[in-house]
Amino acid sequence: MASIGYARLIEHFSLRVRPLDAPASTSGSVNQRVNAHDRILFPRNVSIDDSPVGHLEFALRHEGVNLEVIDAAFEHISPTDLSSRLKVAPTGVQIRRACHLWEWLTGRDLPTEGFAATGGYVDLFPRDTYVTSEKPVNKPKFRVRDNALGTADFCPIVRLSALPQTPSLIELVDEASRTLGTLSDPALYERAVNYLNLSETRSSFAIEREQPSSEKQERFIQLLRRAGEPAVVDEDWLVGLQNTVVRDVFSQEASYRTTQNWLEDATGRITFFPPPPDDLRRLMDGWEAFVGEHGRCADVLVKAACAAFGFVYIHPFLDGNGRLHRFLIQHVLARSVPLPGGAIVPVSAVILKNIPDYLGVLTGFSRPVTKMWRYTLGDAGPMVTEASASRAYRFFDASREVAFLHRIIQLAVQEEIPRELAWLSGYDAAFQQIDAEFDLPQKDISALIRMIHSNQGTISSNRRKQFNHVPVDVLNRIQGIVREAFSVGGSNRAP
Repeated sequence: MASIGYARLIEHFSLRVRPLDAPASTSGSVNQRVNAHDRILFPRNVSIDDSPVGHLEFALRHEGVNLEVIDAAFEHISPTDLSSRLKVAPTGVQIRRACHLWEWLTGRDLPTEGFAATGGYVDLFPRDTYVTSEKPVNKPKFRVRDNALGTADFCPIVRLSALPQTPSLIELVDEASRTLGTLSDPALYERAVNYLNLSETRSSFAIEREQPSSEKQERFIQLLRRAGEPAVVDEDWLVGLQNTVVRDVFSQEASYRTTQNWLEDATGRITFFPPPPDDLRRLMDGWEAFVGEHGRCADVLVKAACAAFGFVYIHPFLDGNGRLHRFLIQHVLARSVPLPGGAIVPVSAVILKNIPDYLGVLTGFSRPVTKMWRYTLGDAGPMVTEASASRAYRFFDASREVAFLHRIIQLAVQEEIPRELAWLSGYDAAFQQIDAEFDLPQKDISALIRMIHSNQGTISSNRRKQFNHVPVDVLNRIQGIVREAFSVGGSNRAP
């Protein structure tokens, strides 16, 4: 088999890029295109110009838009070769797209003496395959319609196949609003909002395996109340958020990081290198433009996933990136599809219950990127000898991230919010009944409710010893009240 398209460009130029999910090649065993799970097969007589430009045209026609490979290949493909091919085929769809991409990615003008664009405009990203901008910009030089979701500084790619058919994000938000709307008492609604904030806070810290102090917990709750605020998303705003969520004052930063950071596991093995500081400014400029610009990426689910995961992949701070990444989901959602009364979707609470899937999404990006770094381990950390190019971070395929976030939001709306509201309702009913029947301190009533609820409706022997000052018959009655209030067999979640 002979590699063609992107695979041929990677081999021919020895490009340092992430591996292709499905490289294309020719095969004598097929007489038409065959899409296997890990490769694309074409017959040996497939029409292709065996040159770098020819393989690029073939890839754009048959394999989609891989900006990382294209950007790397443009460091080797001569602009003269592109211009020459354009003169031979001035109406060619793929060569016009390739020439536009060359100018878009390099920031330079392609020499096109004697060329006059004709024919209709062609989409940069095919709309039947990709999520595209709802406000594309026509570029007359090559008659290409720029419908990318971002800029050359940060442009995530999302395939239409990643989008759910149903329920849509709007339908899920409407469902969450209806569920919350069953709380007709304003005081109870406010308690529910506060509880959702508390749940999100504790879960976000728990994902980082950190038990927050009451002060840190309160700071993060206050941060969640800022989700959706009409602020300019820039370095100053993000620095302020970072200073709120980090562990201590020594971790607070005044700007984006200026040194290299990395993540490692318990054995000291490097698990992720974010982009080097020299590339960080360009990446964050592009990321800020993506989040702040409202015309290009109008799909809120796509924008939330790309903004949040793009942020954590770029890792602009030395500490606090994970919590900010999850806060940014709330921020993007609240800006476009807010819930009444400042309520939030408990995303982190659901992620905490689906950690393997969450880590699978993160490592799906981090592992292939980190393999492109060259380094040696020293006493103070890794000594980098060759870093990955920024294109790996600028042009990531966010299809997996979008699908994951939709599933998490759906679970949060359809399971987590009803569960948490049921807890509040059951807690109130049990507390009022116990308080009416027995003269016990409120803290004891609260503790007993939580203990019984979390232990499947019973008081354990150890807990009974803890409350040996309460008569056995009273404890048994309290146990019955809690069982009845929660209809034992339902959720086991308690704050």
